[in-house]
Amino acid sequence: MSDTWKSASAYVTGRGHLTKNIPCQDRTFELVSKHSTGVFYGLSLADGAGSYKLSDIGAEIVTKEILTYLKSNFSNLLQVKNTSKKIINNIEEQLAKEAKNREIDIKELSSTLLFVVIKNDKFIVGHIGDGVIGVLDKDNKISVLSHPDNGEYSNSTFFTTTDSYPDRLRIIKGNIVDSTGFILMSDGSDESLYDSRTKELAPVNAEIINWLNVGSSKEVKSALESNLNEIIKHKTHDDCSLGILKKC
Repeated sequence: MSDTWKSASAYVTGRGHLTKNIPCQDRTFELVSKHSTGVFYGLSLADGAGSYKLSDIGAEIVTKEILTYLKSNFSNLLQVKNTSKKIINNIEEQLAKEAKNREIDIKELSSTLLFVVIKNDKFIVGHIGDGVIGVLDKDNKISVLSHPDNGEYSNSTFFTTTDSYPDRLRIIKGNIVDSTGFILMSDGSDESLYDSRTKELAPVNAEIINWLNVGSSKEVKSALESNLNEIIKHKTHDDCSLGILKKC
């Protein structure tokens, strides 16, 4: 019998956007879907590109669409070798459709994308751009599963509309063996929770994931929002978002 997982996520507007009256460009999304073949658990996070006015719309689209697509194609994507190409094609199709409807350049919908999906003790993880994906092991040790991708310069990154997107989308898949939790964060949050010099996650990330051991998803979502608002966003001018997934 497969394990049960719980998730929670939140995003808040950064100080830089608040002063300029710009909406939050970070987004998170969670999806749980029960089937006769097993239960699908999904968590996604995206950070809209600050230089584009509608990147919050793009972030919202990709966080929802990626989980919907993976839910319907999980078994096939686990087996094929061109997983990233199939995912890229789906995302490009959804963004192109939105861009056409709005009569805008598709780059206006640019964002990063991070996701973790689990079904029947197997997982698929994906990441393009900055932000961090961490994993918790059975000994309660936190480590980085996917580091930020800033390219040549620390203040630059890659997006779902970047020309080199096909080469930048990292896909990790396999069996859930010793992993008991995951954490996703945007670059605004990783300024507090990830050491870019040592390339390690702070131990507090393990504590955050373990909040799901004692609180409901709704309670933990509220706790995430409080911490993002009261602590994390005061160490950056950027929007901040966090998502956690925990085996129960």
